[in-house]
Amino acid sequence: MRTQSRVLIAVLTVAVFGVGFSAGLWVERARPLPAPPAPLLAEFSAQRFPSTAEVRAAVPVRAPLNRAQLAAEIERLRPQIEDYRRRIDALDAEFDRDLAAVLTPEQQKDYLAAQRRRAERMSKTAAAVAAAPEPFTDAEIEQLRQRSLFGVLWMVAPSMKLDGLVKDLKIDAAQQAKAGELLRARREKFLAIVDSTPPPSITLSRLAPAAQRLATKPAK
Repeated sequence: MRTQSRVLIAVLTVAVFGVGFSAGLWVERARPLPAPPAPLLAEFSAQRFPSTAEVRAAVPVRAPLNRAQLAAEIERLRPQIEDYRRRIDALDAEFDRDLAAVLTPEQQKDYLAAQRRRAERMSKTAAAVAAAPEPFTDAEIEQLRQRSLFGVLWMVAPSMKLDGLVKDLKIDAAQQAKAGELLRARREKFLAIVDSTPPPSITLSRLAPAAQRLATKPAK
């Protein structure tokens, strides 16, 4: 199972960049294309160059998102999604407690204050997303999926968190070594959670709390 977890994490990590790349393509396809530049002395040529509309028509059209199917999938997996979120919250809380024992009192104060601010910011953002009356755009749906995948990357890449601790708290070499051990232990526990969690439950975890906004596609 552990090997399967590592393979899944590798796939999800690749998917993070794949989603970002796909979103970029989606934005580029949605962006109006400028007319092609006229070649030198084109006004004296009988050759006809394609119009902007013709250029845009030649670009492949993205398949429409099946919102009803996506909403049904979220409802089917909601118990697993909520369990996944609870277990991740518990894992983060455990890491914070263990890290606090490594820090000086002043570092503890700064770290816990930063964690509270982060939790409040994320809670307010999630509440605002869920409370918004208008339906999601396709781009917003892709963005929430991407955030879920970046959460996976954050868990399996200890150096990202460690670099932040060094920068924000100025932890010394001994503290860095201990924090690195705690981060690697957290990664292993996260892999164990992934072993028992269906992959869609992970990728839909940020979208599920606001699933009601999938009901209707917004008018263009």
